Amino acid sequence: MKKRAVMTALLLAVSIAAAGCKQKSETTSGTDNQTETNQTEENTDGKETEDEEETPTTAELLDDIDVAKCVTLGEYKGIKVEKTIESVTDEDVENEIQTALANYPVEVSGRSAQEGDTVNIDYVGKIDGEEFEGGSDQGADLRLGSGQFIDGFEDGLIGASKGETRTLNLTFPEGYTEELSGKEVEFTVTVNAIKAPLEEATDEWVAANIEGYYTLEEYKNHIRSEQEENNQQSAEEQVKYTAWTTVVDGCTINEYPETLVEMGRNLYIEQAEMYAQYSAMELSDFIEAAGLTQEEFDTNADEYGKSIAAQALVNQAICDAEGFAIGDEAYQAALQDMLTQYSCDTAEDLYSRYGQDNVEQSIMLDRVTQLILENAVIEEVSADEEASADNEEGAEEE
Repeated sequence: MKKRAVMTALLLAVSIAAAGCKQKSETTSGTDNQTETNQTEENTDGKETEDEEETPTTAELLDDIDVAKCVTLGEYKGIKVEKTIESVTDEDVENEIQTALANYPVEVSGRSAQEGDTVNIDYVGKIDGEEFEGGSDQGADLRLGSGQFIDGFEDGLIGASKGETRTLNLTFPEGYTEELSGKEVEFTVTVNAIKAPLEEATDEWVAANIEGYYTLEEYKNHIRSEQEENNQQSAEEQVKYTAWTTVVDGCTINEYPETLVEMGRNLYIEQAEMYAQYSAMELSDFIEAAGLTQEEFDTNADEYGKSIAAQALVNQAICDAEGFAIGDEAYQAALQDMLTQYSCDTAEDLYSRYGQDNVEQSIMLDRVTQLILENAVIEEVSADEEASADNEEGAEEE
């Protein structure tokens, strides 16, 4: 089971997480054609920038706002919510087995390598007759057709036999890395083995490849149990999301404070910039690629800002109505739980990792959603029952 993220799966929390929980990655070079870009800005002295120091937290923004004037609370206790749990079918289990078969191919003999096969190879790359860093490896598995290596490398191994050595004269693409961009390279590649997925899983395959399981039946039972657990967790997260949005939709926003709208607008832009970086694009190019004009993007940012403002207001209004406050006994208990969950010694350590605002709003929003769920009327239905009801309703309308 994966560790839960700091934020819940709610709109407000997701937005805050996007601003406060960016992770740092490093760009690598070599023959792998799928590189990552560094998505975080790092201050070399390890201190917050002046802008970060001056940015108020959500709680500080709300201190200067008459929340009761801005929002009229609707019903947040006793709301009705459906909890839909997806059933796990035999097809679901089989699909996962097929994925595992593809990930753990077995060696084949009597034929040459084909697209889709996995070849185990030794290779040496040379530029101007000299080996270069990251251009050689031994015992590497490569699925032909995956696009993992530069153009021509994988195609050059199709038709090769076990034990065969081939010389591939290729060219690194422009913009690959500063050192290798556009350079001609010679790879000497030896095929050690040719592997392909089994058509059907066997007890022997399970025992050899799936740690902790020795028969196909055991493995199937494990897959089904894990998928059922995942579906249950997804249903719980969906209920939380639905309950929260139902409460927000039932409230009346009388006034949108510009400071909160601006916070949400900035989050929207920051997320767009992050996705643009992932795609190695400028923001303007990313907006165009998304089929939006700058005006449409700005309108979306404004609407997003209002959505975040509405949620912040509703969350604070419920906290005020229930007497919830940052720093109270329940807050401190939740903070201690979070310190344990994320292996942090102090609150300062947690704040430095995820941001004080991020942690504060996560805890307060979680308290509010738990209150909503504890007082909600939750009806559990299976996905099959829901589909059947929808079909019957459609037939009646016809």
